[in-house]
Amino acid sequence: MLDQVDYFSTVSGGGFAAGAYVSALYDHDFFSKEEPFSLKSYVEQQIRQDLAYPYTDVLLRANFNPRLWFSYADDGDALERSIDEHVLGYRRRAREVRKNPRSLQLGDFFVPAGSPDPVRFPMHITNSSTLNTMTIFPFTPDILERYQINGYTHRLNKVAKDTLNLFEVPLAVGIKSSASFPVLISNTTLQSKYSSPRPFLPLIDGAMTDNIGYYTALQVLKQEKAPRKILLIVDADAAGNRFTFSKREGAVFSLSVMGRLPSSGLDARRATLVRDIRDFCSRFGITPVFFSFNVLLEGANVPLPEEIKIKDEQKRLISLFRQQKPLTQSDRQILYELLTHIGTKLTITDEEQELLLYAGQLIVHLQEEDIHQALE
Repeated sequence: MLDQVDYFSTVSGGGFAAGAYVSALYDHDFFSKEEPFSLKSYVEQQIRQDLAYPYTDVLLRANFNPRLWFSYADDGDALERSIDEHVLGYRRRAREVRKNPRSLQLGDFFVPAGSPDPVRFPMHITNSSTLNTMTIFPFTPDILERYQINGYTHRLNKVAKDTLNLFEVPLAVGIKSSASFPVLISNTTLQSKYSSPRPFLPLIDGAMTDNIGYYTALQVLKQEKAPRKILLIVDADAAGNRFTFSKREGAVFSLSVMGRLPSSGLDARRATLVRDIRDFCSRFGITPVFFSFNVLLEGANVPLPEEIKIKDEQKRLISLFRQQKPLTQSDRQILYELLTHIGTKLTITDEEQELLLYAGQLIVHLQEEDIHQALE
């Protein structure tokens, strides 16, 4: 099904997964592989290792790097370089082309309007949020042009030009800005000619304004002239089941309340999200298909165990998947709990990756009827 996808619209950590996929497609072409592209092979060869890389360690080391203390580069810029090297394959290609290896650029995935050049890969749109106005910011050449962007930091080096070829802006800058979770990761700063007194545009995590990335996807599909338009929504919600009630009678600590506020509006909107998306899609002839962990709970009425030992259950469920044994209703409920409690972090362990991959395949299988109807 992925080979029929024309666009990816991602926020936050979703940019890592989509970036690893489009990077694999690019590498397959770059290295002139004769065999047909196989995502399964690339998952085993490079994607699992790239996503398991300790990106949090990169942030920690950057904060103790004297070189960064006396420059405008920061921990976020160090993270951008690591994304470029691992998720987007710079290091692999550098081994092959020792002189002047090149980072993946927006021009590798976006073709200018009216250009005779063929579209080789899906367009990967990473979404950030403008810090000052909290507006969604799709990291695409046309949006960069609208904001008159003429500078950025890439691989710890500042790039600034009076006339910047926006198709040469590295994709890694967009992925990192989309994943710049407030406070924990320094924001991305772009340079702009739009306003002389205020020449900088700070960007943070796209999930602050759209935690699924559907807004940009809908705008793209709305303009498409294709006779059949399908929106596949992958909602890997890691919030888990929150308790309405509390064990404590006293007032909640102020910092706890403050920590809850950034995502409060998005969480409130999630209650009507599916309905809103369906309503919008129906007006423009778009067929939505939803892939979320909630599918695992449909028809599951058995009670959860009082205690779930995460490591033990993780191993047990992975074993069931490997043996291709069916999951009971209870197994699906436990799987849901495990998936929604995988931490929102930059590094995904091998076990977490394997469980997510198997769960994703199961969710797609459970949605087969909707998929076939959309493709008819």
